[in-house]
Amino acid sequence: MSFITSNRVRVLAAGIAAVTAAGIGIASASTSSTPSNGIHVGKGVDEFGMTKSFYDGHTVNFTYTKGFYCDTSVKSAASSGCEAGVNYNKPPAKDFDPLYITVPLGNFASKLPGMSMECPAGLICVDHPGTIDLSALESTIHTIAPYSADSNAALTAALKNFMTPGHEHFITTTNGGQAEWWDVKVVAVTSLAEWKAINKHASYSFLANQIKAKKAVGPIDTNLFLYFAAK
Repeated sequence: MSFITSNRVRVLAAGIAAVTAAGIGIASASTSSTPSNGIHVGKGVDEFGMTKSFYDGHTVNFTYTKGFYCDTSVKSAASSGCEAGVNYNKPPAKDFDPLYITVPLGNFASKLPGMSMECPAGLICVDHPGTIDLSALESTIHTIAPYSADSNAALTAALKNFMTPGHEHFITTTNGGQAEWWDVKVVAVTSLAEWKAINKHASYSFLANQIKAKKAVGPIDTNLFLYFAAK
């Protein structure tokens, strides 16, 4: 992991810890309560459905036709085989574009209306994984109160099979409306004002500026790809 990525992961971890302290909770996901795509390792069930995304100042529609792909050459303890904080080794295709997902992390996250995000927390969107392994963040989270009193083993266990958090989507191209694989990158947003500003501008160019200004954290690598057409 590069120094830049490592630093970004540390800040993301701090945000996750803040969310948990606010009462949202870090909890491992049991297979009995996880959607079907949480228990298919590396490749999700092919389903058909739609979500929306921000693109160039407006919204576009995603049409999904294939289940998620997570590179299983990357170590993951999640039931889905997906991992955050580590990049893929083997992509599912030669050509693909980035998909940036913004995740609200911090005390404000608990105040957001439950269904205000395109993919709300606790409701897994079509062809998304139900779980993701966040254990790469354990060493940093363990240094943050109130987790300093927890054992490494207990915290790692909670992070290994984490329910996929609520998020929004941002893209930099529509690929001419043609379906393709999209490389998922995470961007952490830790204040309500910033979350509202990013969604209001509805463009990756603004999001990139906020990242550069250190008002948002990312992009953070994953081994996850989603497949859809954007129009």
